[in-house]
Amino acid sequence: GRSSCTSRAKMSGQCSADLLWMLTRSNSSFLVKRDCGRIQFSTEKYNLTAQNSFKFQGIANGKAVDISQYYTDADKEKKNPKGITLCTKSPKGINAPCKLDKPTVCAKDMRREFKRVARCITAHVSKERPDLVKPALARWTKYHRALKRIGAKSKK
Repeated sequence: GRSSCTSRAKMSGQCSADLLWMLTRSNSSFLVKRDCGRIQFSTEKYNLTAQNSFKFQGIANGKAVDISQYYTDADKEKKNPKGITLCTKSPKGINAPCKLDKPTVCAKDMRREFKRVARCITAHVSKERPDLVKPALARWTKYHRALKRIGAKSKK
């Protein structure tokens, strides 16, 4: 009786990353399949490349990194991003979901601070997941180029 209930409660939040991957690799609400299911993408948070693979999946991995756009309160309505936010997921927050995310605003003005933000991303990502440094820098470069295009269009 009682011991089985307590052991079940302990194991609910602590499950193997391999088991989570086996359960979610073909059935997930974030999964997007193309070309008769041969190509699979994932739209989940903490997936830098949008590939549906164990290395990049944020749900199964205890440590993960995400780069997203940063909006000020006034610019959120206009959908005008001002910078980027680097979020790191740590396994320490598994029992307290509010402590799972550690957001860091790396750039409040992306146009001028490319190298400084690249150093910030490299420093933060290499602590958590050194294998994701290149994909994180690639994601940052895409955001930087997109912001440059938006700035060029608004000046015209």
